[in-house]
Amino acid sequence: MYDFRDLQPRAEPSSSLPLEAICYAGKWLDREIPEFETLVVEGRGGFERQINAPERVGDGSLYLNSRIKERKITVTFRLLCNTIERYNEVLAKLNQLTNAANVEVKFADEQDYHYIGTIESISLDKPLFSTTGKIEIVCADPYKYSLPKTIEITGTSTSILDPELTYQQTPKLIEFTPSSTISKFEMRTNASKVFTFNETIGAGTKLTIDFTKLAVKLNTTQHLMGLKLSSNFSDFYIQNGTTITLNAIGKFKMIYEVKRL
Repeated sequence: MYDFRDLQPRAEPSSSLPLEAICYAGKWLDREIPEFETLVVEGRGGFERQINAPERVGDGSLYLNSRIKERKITVTFRLLCNTIERYNEVLAKLNQLTNAANVEVKFADEQDYHYIGTIESISLDKPLFSTTGKIEIVCADPYKYSLPKTIEITGTSTSILDPELTYQQTPKLIEFTPSSTISKFEMRTNASKVFTFNETIGAGTKLTIDFTKLAVKLNTTQHLMGLKLSSNFSDFYIQNGTTITLNAIGKFKMIYEVKRL
């Protein structure tokens, strides 16, 4: 759209975002920098698997295990500057907005999901005021994650009914506040995952289990030593259809994010 001022046509930045506009660390680059425009994004679809399969003496190989490799996303963009001063300002602003590491990365056509990534490099195709360039992002975790979802009950059992939760994963956070004093806290899933906290928890005292930071607290005090060593902590997996059963009555709250490739 053009707005005429002093009889000269001037391009006005659109309020809408390009289809695959990138949001890095909470900032939409296309909005923060009017001269910046996302053109195309590669690397969001599919995945790459590393397979450990040593060769046999005879034909073929012996499969041992495999892992999904890190995800690499490439954002192709365009810069349209008019002066050297503005060109330098834009590059400085772009560097400042993309300096943070291991942050949320999302795109305009799928704003309910995000990756966790770090920009590995930013390059320009030509040293001109008007040029294209590339942003290379490495996601050590190849999965993308939804906005947080919450389940809250008062009782001893809850079932997860979420058809989007197709991959096994751990919750982000679980909080439990017993209705009366208990000598220990234990929760089990119908897939035989068990988490046990072997300390007394007073009535009204909140137990917080942070699966991201592998931390356990009573109210605000760290109590990781109370965790039973045989507990499933890093692999207390949930998915659609999982039932969690508690050993005591209380207020139970679970926060999780759906993950997808």
